[in-house]
Amino acid sequence: MASPEPVAIDRKSPLGYVAAFILHTLIVYTCAINLSQWLVFHWFRWVAPIFSVSTSVPPPDWYLQHFELMTILPALLTGYVNVARFLPSAYRTLLRESRHSIATWAWVLPTLVLLYRMLEYRAPASVLYGSSMTALKYFFEIQTVAPTFQNPLASDPIRVWAQFSVTAPFYAGVAYSLGTLASKHQLLKPPTVRGWH
Repeated sequence: MASPEPVAIDRKSPLGYVAAFILHTLIVYTCAINLSQWLVFHWFRWVAPIFSVSTSVPPPDWYLQHFELMTILPALLTGYVNVARFLPSAYRTLLRESRHSIATWAWVLPTLVLLYRMLEYRAPASVLYGSSMTALKYFFEIQTVAPTFQNPLASDPIRVWAQFSVTAPFYAGVAYSLGTLASKHQLLKPPTVRGWH
């Protein structure tokens, strides 16, 4: 009796995992910094006039007033849809079987950046700022008015930029990972009814 031949185990190279992690992290940052603002500004420019929706709030202020919602929802949907499947097949081959294993870790880098920035944060010691501010408040109490050329002191532009570049990717990373998990477990799949064909 001949012994069975050993089955070749297809192991994924570490390069594939690194490439997948970089790809999903780039998607998170794109959702946080570009996609959310793009959606808001196109809504105000194209969709709102068609439906005669008028508002006295400028688009940058509206975006800041709905910062969490406009950062989390696009990233959640992007994670659920699996935008990596739209890549050319050569890239998909490199990233095979990593969609659910690596994309669920897309929150790691934005979280590390946020923690680092919170640890290095020092409250301004100026009389102009009044009471000192905690790092938690600095990053998570979102400014509701964007500074403009006409009114540069409407809010702190450095703090607004920190919220765009640090807080938004954190929200988007968590949402993207949750969207990926929802897709993996098919949470939005309609239930099948037995007996119906």
